[in-house]
Amino acid sequence: MIRQFFMDAFASTAISDFLWAAATSEIALSALGVLIAVAGVVGYLPIVSALLGGYAKAAKLVFIVGLAALVFLLGFRTADNRAEAKTLRDQIAARDSVIANKDFDLRLAVEAAETASKQRDEAALRAKEAQDEIDDYEQRLKARPNGACLLTPDDFAGGVSNDGKR
Repeated sequence: MIRQFFMDAFASTAISDFLWAAATSEIALSALGVLIAVAGVVGYLPIVSALLGGYAKAAKLVFIVGLAALVFLLGFRTADNRAEAKTLRDQIAARDSVIANKDFDLRLAVEAAETASKQRDEAALRAKEAQDEIDDYEQRLKARPNGACLLTPDDFAGGVSNDGKR
């Protein structure tokens, strides 16, 4: 609420942020604490109240107002720190989520690359086996004595079907 007042009162957020930081700084809160302690001693300690009789009532008022201000500022400072911590936790969670997604994508890409590499190696092996089979077949064809009849029934893996046309 006070921070919003500062934000509304001053157009520049830098000024309002500066004033809020100054009001909730360690120095300002410590000075307010010292003022409260002095006002408490003057207003509520009977020996000092008797010596400074005219100031005792004002000191009591300063003590109560200062204590209220200190509690107020500490409360808002704590709330601001909690809100900032929550924002930072949310940002960290979002970044962790992005990192986890990227890590998952990277693992998928690595697995796909490994699968592609295995498939490429298997295809190369099948191609080499097929080329070896072709080379063997070519050698057998060249080794036959009759060049006019290059194919024999053993050249066909399933055999030659006998359809009765011979």
